[in-house]
Amino acid sequence: MLGREGSPRPGGGSARRQGPRCEEAHSPDCDRRRTLPEPPQPETDTQAARLRSYETLIDVSRMLLGSASLEELFDRVTTELRRLVGYDAVTIYGVDEVRGLVVPLHSVDMWADEIMGSPLRIGEGLTGWAIEHCAAENLPSTHADTRIQVVPGTPADEREALVVVPLIVRDRPIGALNAYRLGEVTAFSDEEFDLIRRFADLVALALDNTRIRHQLEQEAQTDWLTGLGNHRLFHERLRQEMDRAERYGRPLSLIVFDLDDFKFLNDLHGHQEGDLVLRRVAAAASEDLRLSDMACRIGGEEFAILLPETGKRAARAAADRLCARVRALPAGVRTTTVSCGVASFPGDAPNVTEFLAAADAALYAAKGRGKDRAASYTPAVQAGRAYGSGGPVQVESLKQLRLLAGLAGKLNRLNDITQIGETIVADLAGMVDYHNARVYVLDDDGVTLEPVAFRGTIDEYEDETLEGLRVAVGEGITGAAAARGKTLNIPDASECPFAAQIPGTDDIDESILAVPFVYDRRATGVLVLAKLGLNQFSALAVRQVELLAAHASVALENARLLAEERRAAATAEALLDIATAASREASPQVVARRVVAAAHRLAGGAGAALVVERGGRHRVLAACGDAAARSVGLAVARGDTADGVAVIATGDLPALPVSASEAARVAAHVGVHGGTLVVVGNRFGPAACETIATIAGQGSLALQNAALLRRLREGYPSSLRRSS
Repeated sequence: MLGREGSPRPGGGSARRQGPRCEEAHSPDCDRRRTLPEPPQPETDTQAARLRSYETLIDVSRMLLGSASLEELFDRVTTELRRLVGYDAVTIYGVDEVRGLVVPLHSVDMWADEIMGSPLRIGEGLTGWAIEHCAAENLPSTHADTRIQVVPGTPADEREALVVVPLIVRDRPIGALNAYRLGEVTAFSDEEFDLIRRFADLVALALDNTRIRHQLEQEAQTDWLTGLGNHRLFHERLRQEMDRAERYGRPLSLIVFDLDDFKFLNDLHGHQEGDLVLRRVAAAASEDLRLSDMACRIGGEEFAILLPETGKRAARAAADRLCARVRALPAGVRTTTVSCGVASFPGDAPNVTEFLAAADAALYAAKGRGKDRAASYTPAVQAGRAYGSGGPVQVESLKQLRLLAGLAGKLNRLNDITQIGETIVADLAGMVDYHNARVYVLDDDGVTLEPVAFRGTIDEYEDETLEGLRVAVGEGITGAAAARGKTLNIPDASECPFAAQIPGTDDIDESILAVPFVYDRRATGVLVLAKLGLNQFSALAVRQVELLAAHASVALENARLLAEERRAAATAEALLDIATAASREASPQVVARRVVAAAHRLAGGAGAALVVERGGRHRVLAACGDAAARSVGLAVARGDTADGVAVIATGDLPALPVSASEAARVAAHVGVHGGTLVVVGNRFGPAACETIATIAGQGSLALQNAALLRRLREGYPSSLRRSS
């Protein structure tokens, strides 16, 4: 087993002693005198065997892409690879770009413990070399290769054959797949090497998809800065615990707290110091928790702690201890303190909205008593909140707070960006008086603010359309709010130097309030309100809209992450559909139809076409969607095809019918096997272009396989029909 890459086996494997009956990665008691499995009987028809291998490969892809976890994926890799080629041991590596290491992720080998404990540096050993150079290697015998390194604790004199294939996604290596055979004359054939390389391409895609899915699931529930639960997780868990408490008659308490004078800290010492303080406070909030408790960051400097099976007195004691722990934190540029509000269910409130409002009222009471302390919700707190300074104003403020809490909870239950936008503009009317409301989200190009919801209550705004409302960051009042990341309350829009006229609208006297959705210190969209007349938005209205925007920014970000996850799943399903078509159909037209349908649907275009050149003439192999896709596709294919996905304005294409250019403003195109894939639409951002590139890559492979399948069936009509 000459050659272990700091992990046995050449290039990073480990001494492969896995016989067919020793498949576990950790089995030191297994007999080390392994014998190779019985070799399969040689195929009498090489081409038929190759066809069956490719059909197996397509079938395997379905299994790999359907893996829900890394453990499941690794188990399927080791199982499904054996269906394609015989091997004695296999190891999967991952790339740790931060540390510059090649890390063993999974090993089926007698020396698995030694392998898993021996990471490599990128470029070290044959595995590190293959990853660094993005090149696969097929070594009939490893002991003579100078790149091989021996994993500590494994035999240095074992003879073996090795195939190392880097796992590459989007031109970036993310790991390696190593397969081993023990013995002197056990080399992998060229056909087996080709199968393993194709198999590794599927493994790379499946590994990347699984990691992205896991990352999105974590990000959807975790605050990036503090590691605590986020706003969405808090509201989900709050409702679960309230249902449980009501069902079993058990107490539930809530602590809401925020940092005292945090805005002063940020303004005077900068966000970097503010972030450090937030992390320290989050750590202090997590110290005294039971397994059933949960701490979350629910927005800005505001946190909440859920305490199931806890009465108000015990919760108040926990809040007092939290204040003391925060007070004892390293002072830094200034002493850090928090104010806490405590409420209990069902004694203080019968539902979610009032429960949150009660805890928040107690928090304000703590602030009013001098900060750096905790306060419990009591009838006195309720009375002071309603009839303190300003009397009726405070009552109205509490009412608005309850409406805001209800709307925030509603947004948290939505997972579609358009639904969130429409809910905001509809429900906001009960909180703030406006004549026009618009919700924008930042497109994935990082430049365009795309309107997703619009509501006008009077005739002066009836001519506005979503298409006409689209603006760029920095353009007009809306774009300026996004660029600055700050609220803009414009009392007279006609006198604003950077205001821009919306096409198709009249000049009117109006006030405009533009509040950005800020997530992770970057603007992800803008909420814009307009009202006829001058200076129409009070300070209270501005504050309410800012609070709503803070809640909405989290809901929109969660919806965006979920949309990305769904798009990734839909893309994987489409790739599998294309691959399946290639394994079952010898017709390029059938495969092409699957390719254009997937590109049309997933890229959000108006139509798609796949154009090929035969005998010096271009023809449409398949098309779907808008009829303009055919004429645009032919016009694009006759020009120069750039590397990767390129986007061109259809108006710039020569000899294109006017009707076609009107139907689709731009065309995204990329080369596929023997042709060009063209998708038409109004615009394509980076995410859409990446999706088109992914589909084109799978389409190229599928068209190649379909062509091979067709040639084989034409050459062996009867035998191949029987075998399939």
